[in-house]
Amino acid sequence: MITIRPAVPDDAEALTDLMQGSAAYSGNYASILDGYAVTPSQIEKDVFHIAERGDTLCGFYSLTLDGEPELDLMFVADGVQGSGVGSMLFRHMMAEARWRGIASIKIVSHPPSVGFYEAMGAVVVGTKPPTMKATWSRPILSLAI
Repeated sequence: MITIRPAVPDDAEALTDLMQGSAAYSGNYASILDGYAVTPSQIEKDVFHIAERGDTLCGFYSLTLDGEPELDLMFVADGVQGSGVGSMLFRHMMAEARWRGIASIKIVSHPPSVGFYEAMGAVVVGTKPPTMKATWSRPILSLAI
């Protein structure tokens, strides 16, 4: 059974390991995660929730609330992709946003993830141009809560 719980600062290393080990960010997409680590202070500042099966980390999301609310990070462990963990985390994020009175959430998407976000109700509203770390254009979506 999968459970979702708030992350705590001690989870930072495990979240970083899951993120850095993601096959979705290999090859051309690896540069955006180069040197990036989830920090304990980031977990304290933003809204982080973790999906677990027993003691096994299955995925996580983070929602930033500074300025326009944004789904900053969402990762599902390679071994459980396609099992509904991503949908469960996304629905949890939506409920959390609703509880906080948030009307919409911005998502700057990893290009291969756009179809998932659209299936969950988000709509493409623009494109973020390439940067030094993300050398490809990224779709920007909006999710009404």
